[in-house]
Amino acid sequence: MSTLDLVWQAHRTAADLSNSLAVFYEEGYPAGRTNLTESQRQTLAAQLGTLQQDFAKLGVVPTS
Repeated sequence: MSTLDLVWQAHRTAADLSNSLAVFYEEGYPAGRTNLTESQRQTLAAQLGTLQQDFAKLGVVPTS
């Protein structure tokens, strides 16, 4: 897979994570929910893990 393909993959993964966050907020906040459900936390954790893997494929690693 080329570097540009890996960048695109990471971009899509980040977009999925961003969209999930937006949906959880837009659905929850107007209904008075201020906390994530366990299912929502698991979804976000899985998406974050995938994004971290995508970054690692590009040589981007956390510094802290």
